[in-house]
Amino acid sequence: MKMAARSSITPYLFLMPAIILLFILTIYPLIFSLWNSLHIWYLGRPQIKPFVGLGNYINLVLYDTTFRVSLINTAIIGAVAIPIELGLGLLLAVLIYYERLKGERIFRTVLILPMLVSPVVVGVLWRFLYHPNVGLINYLLESTLGVGRVNFLGDPNLALISVILVDIWQWTSFMFLIFLAGLFSLPIEVTEAALIDGASGLPMFRYITLPLIKPLLTLALIFRTMDVVKLFDIVYVMTRGGPGSATDTLTLYAFRQGLVYFQMGTASALSFIIAIIITIITVIFFRSLGRELT
Repeated sequence: MKMAARSSITPYLFLMPAIILLFILTIYPLIFSLWNSLHIWYLGRPQIKPFVGLGNYINLVLYDTTFRVSLINTAIIGAVAIPIELGLGLLLAVLIYYERLKGERIFRTVLILPMLVSPVVVGVLWRFLYHPNVGLINYLLESTLGVGRVNFLGDPNLALISVILVDIWQWTSFMFLIFLAGLFSLPIEVTEAALIDGASGLPMFRYITLPLIKPLLTLALIFRTMDVVKLFDIVYVMTRGGPGSATDTLTLYAFRQGLVYFQMGTASALSFIIAIIITIITVIFFRSLGRELT
C-alpha cells in the first residue's frame, strides 16, 4: 500500500517545481494586478490603497478622454494596417507560389527581413528616415519632387499615418510567411484535380486555394490583432504618443499611467481592459472565420 501511494504521488512531485514557477511568474502577478485594479494605489503614497471596486474601470471608460483617444488610435491602426498587410502578404505569397519567379529565394529572404528586426531598432531607423532635416525620405521628396520638408512625426495629421506605414513595412512579411507556408502545405491532389477540371487563375484561387488556407487567415488575423492592441515599442521610440496624443495607444497610455504618473490602480485596470478587448476580438474571429479549426 505504501509503495502504491508513493508511486501515485511521484508524478505530482515532479510537476511541483513547474507549478510553483507558474504560480510565481503568472498566477500571482495576475491576481495581484486584479487586486490593484480595484484600488486607488499611488506609488508616491504606497501605504494608502482605498478600495474603489470598479471605479477605475468606470473612470477610464466613461470619463477619461485620453483613454478614448488611445482606444480610437489603436482601432485605426488595426483597421488600416491589418487589411493592407493581409492583402499584400497574400498577394506576394501567391505570386511566389504560382509564378515561381526568378531569384525566388533571394526575394523571399528580403521580404522576411523586416519581421526579424527588433521593434525598437525599427522605431529608431524610421525616426531617422522621417526626420524633417536629415531624413532620407525628406531628402528624396525635396530632390526628386520638389516637395518642401515634411514633419511626418511632428504633424498631428501625419503622425498616425506614419506609424501605420511603419507597421505595414515590418509586419507584411509576417503575413507573407504564414500564407506562403500554407500554400506550400496544400494537398497537391486537390490542385491537380482542379487543373484537370479546367480551373485556373482567379477562379482557382477563389474557390480552391482561399477556402483551404482560411484557417491560416484566421490565425494571422488573430495574431496581428493581438500585436496591434499591444503595440508599444515602435510608437514609444518614434513619437512617445505625440504630438499631443495623436499616436497614443492603449499600452502606451497604460505604461504612462503606471511608470510615469505612478497610478498603479489605473494602469492595472487598463491592462485588464486590453486583455478583455483581445479576448473579445479573438472569440469573434474564431466564430466568424475559424469554424474550420474546430
